[in-house]
Order: sequence, then C-alpha cells, then structure tokens
Amino acid sequence: MYQQPFGNGWHDSLQYHAFCGDKLFAVRVFWTQNLWHHSVWIYDGEVREILNSEEPLVQSEKSYADLSNACFSLSAPDDVVTIDVDVSGKGALNMRLTPQQTLDGPSPIGPGLHHPNMLAEVTYQGETLSGLGYCKRYDFRGAPIRYWGYRFVHGTVSDHQWALWTADATFGRDKHAYFRVVGSDGIVQQAPSRNSCHRDNNAYAIVDGIEYDVELDGLEWWETRLKASEMDSLLSQRLCRMKVHHGNKTETGFALNELCFGTLG
Repeated sequence: MYQQPFGNGWHDSLQYHAFCGDKLFAVRVFWTQNLWHHSVWIYDGEVREILNSEEPLVQSEKSYADLSNACFSLSAPDDVVTIDVDVSGKGALNMRLTPQQTLDGPSPIGPGLHHPNMLAEVTYQGETLSGLGYCKRYDFRGAPIRYWGYRFVHGTVSDHQWALWTADATFGRDKHAYFRVVGSDGIVQQAPSRNSCHRDNNAYAIVDGIEYDVELDGLEWWETRLKASEMDSLLSQRLCRMKVHHGNKTETGFALNELCFGTLG
C-alpha cells in the first residue's frame, strides 16, 4: 500500500501537482497537531486560488489516505488517485493521477514516498487535459523539531520523457539534500547528497559524473501562511519555465518550485 491513512506522527504532509501543457494544477494537505491546511491553486496564464482552508478533513476508515469535507475530496488507492474540488463561484476541478514509479523518500526524521512521473488527467471548466503529475508524502516522527526551511523543485521536459526532483533542506540541525532523475524507462539516477544544492533560481547536481544545471524562470508566485499557536511558516510555490543543461545537452520544460521557512508545530 503506497499511501497510509492520513494523520501520522506529529506532522503529516501530502501533495500532488500536474503539468498539462503550460498549465499547472497544485494540491496540498498539511497537518500538525495544532494545524490543518488544504489548498488548491492553478496557473492558466495567471495564478488562480481555488481553495485555501484550515477546516479539518475527515479520514475515512479505508486503509489508505482518503480525505474529504464538503467541497474537497482526495482518495489515494494504489491504482488511480482521484481529487475532486467544487467551490461555489470558482468552478469544479477533477484530477486523476496514475502512479508509474514509486520511490522511497526518507527524510532525517520520518518516512516518505515520491511518485515522480504520474500519468495525469485533469478536468477543469469543462476542458479535459493530459500531462505529467507528481506526489510527495512524508510524516515526521520522533522528537518534534521547532525550526525548518527547505527549497524543492520538481520538473519535467516538454515531451515528458523524463523528470527530475530535488530538495535542499534543513530540519532543526539536520541537513537533507537530494537530486534524482527518472527516465521514460523508469530507471532512477541519483546524485550523492554532497553533490546537490540550490540557489534562488537554479539547482545543481552531479549525477553519474554528469553535471546538471537547472535554470528556473519564474512565471508567478502563489503563497500562504501556515500559522497556528505553535507554528508560523510561509509556504511559497511558483510555476517556472525550466531549462536543464546536462552534459552537452540543453532541454526545456516546466517546473514547480516550492519554498517553506519558519517554525513547525
């Protein structure tokens, strides 16, 4: 089972997004013992926030993540993930995401998983689009940490033949960094953590002796404040045009760039 029921440890996080041409559809569920958050936003030439709520979601009795309230539902069995959003005045959104590769993504303080190249079908405002999707799920266990900060990028080239995902993070005093590439054949290549780092608009790595330089040209930001009695962090995401230099090649596509800094709890 890929997705366990939601609400593990002292912090649990689940996110999906999909690139469909030059459009982006992004979903986030975030929980600590002091905070619920779920949000949906899209980019279709401009940022449109569909949903941003601190209303708790209800986990069903199913053996996997299966969350809902009056205007949002997310169900993540192993075969096809479905996300349905219907907010008055903002239209209905349906996402169907099919995992291809499932990869462990342990952090220094808890388990995690990634689906880096999901088959995506998105219906919004009566139009159905196809593309490539992504999922990240993790939960934090052990002694809670108070301060954190991270940068994250997931991107795919225009024909979706391969994708990359990379993070540069600090959790308390623990450093966490990775850079991974998955091809159309499902083979994953990974840089040693010492050879992976981020700057404001770039991510760098050395994978099997090949240097990667990921250039990000941001189109527009979406952000929200995650604030509760024991927490105050700013979560920021943006759709970017992406240019990847690797070896003697340069390829282009799109990427989601996410930053989060502050306190956690």
